[in-house]
Amino acid sequence: MDFSDIGSYKDDQVATKLKELESNEDFHNYISSLIFPRAHKYFSKINRIYLRKKFKQIFADCNSIDQFQDCLAPLVTKMIDKTTDGFTYSGVENLTEKPTLFIGNHRDISLDPAFLNYLLYTQGLNTVRIAIGDNLLDGGYAETLMRLNKSFIVHRNIKGVKETLRKLSKLSAYINYSLIQDEASIWIAQREGRANDGNDFTDEGVLKMLYLDQRKVHSIYEWVRSVNLTPIVISYEYDPLDYVKARGWDYQDSLTPEEINKSDIKEMSTGIFGYKGRVHLHICKPISDPVNNTRHLAEMIQREIINNYHIWPSNQAALDLLPEINIQREITNSISDMPSKISILEKRCANLKLDERNEFLKTYARPLINKEKARLSPGP
Repeated sequence: MDFSDIGSYKDDQVATKLKELESNEDFHNYISSLIFPRAHKYFSKINRIYLRKKFKQIFADCNSIDQFQDCLAPLVTKMIDKTTDGFTYSGVENLTEKPTLFIGNHRDISLDPAFLNYLLYTQGLNTVRIAIGDNLLDGGYAETLMRLNKSFIVHRNIKGVKETLRKLSKLSAYINYSLIQDEASIWIAQREGRANDGNDFTDEGVLKMLYLDQRKVHSIYEWVRSVNLTPIVISYEYDPLDYVKARGWDYQDSLTPEEINKSDIKEMSTGIFGYKGRVHLHICKPISDPVNNTRHLAEMIQREIINNYHIWPSNQAALDLLPEINIQREITNSISDMPSKISILEKRCANLKLDERNEFLKTYARPLINKEKARLSPGP
């Protein structure tokens, strides 16, 4: 089957795609506006020339995806150093060289798999192919960059039963081909889109799609073991897009698809360059218990993600600012600098309306609420 329309780029496409980026004025204009926001308006041409030269210096000798990611790694390190107060991780003993289907919670458009790839890269393991929604892909520089970085396309809002089945079947075939034939690991979110409300719940539909291509060949338990299905969970102390998520996207109803795409790319950039506080990534144990069906599997993945979510003082502070929510909690209330944490959250949501402020705080509080609910009602 030909996967060229949805798959990540191959090694023989790298040099050509990098040349396209090198000569793409829109790309360099956009990077200029991010790096030189004040000077961009007055020195855009000079900035473009400088950035084109810099881009060529960094990526000129890349002729494969691995070489591209080797050149990208120092930039990711710099991003982590500048925008976080530290990146930590746990569960590295659960990583192996086996091709692995990583299913994770989803908070940021590009950063969630980027942190996983960074961890795998530092551990000397192969990086993952990344599932990304087609709402971000318009054939422009963003799509080129993401597909160079092993992203593949997940179609959304498909119309018609036949078209839906055709596209989901092809996506499932590509993912399983990647794992079984190419021996390439995969990252995919536990649900379509980000968990903008702070609830890291697993959508059974995602699992049905993943299993679709193998359902006539393997039982679901055999398939889960064959792809080394491994839940992962990422938590950010502060979300660079918390303000945006609290306000919602109703305003997009009046926008064109092109304007929505630009808005999505802007949010992706805000996530990358915005302050995140501390970031923690946990690699859960691969699923090894017997699995009955996709619903049972969804419950298992969700339980692992919620139980292993790293709780930050910001989660506790948000709950303290929502006195109407009373839950039993094992989490300590004796965080020494809690007043300062509360103050930080209050400043971050100061310009929101009352209902938006409540949603802002609930988004931070829900991981703690869900963790406590899971503790009080443990699964089988």
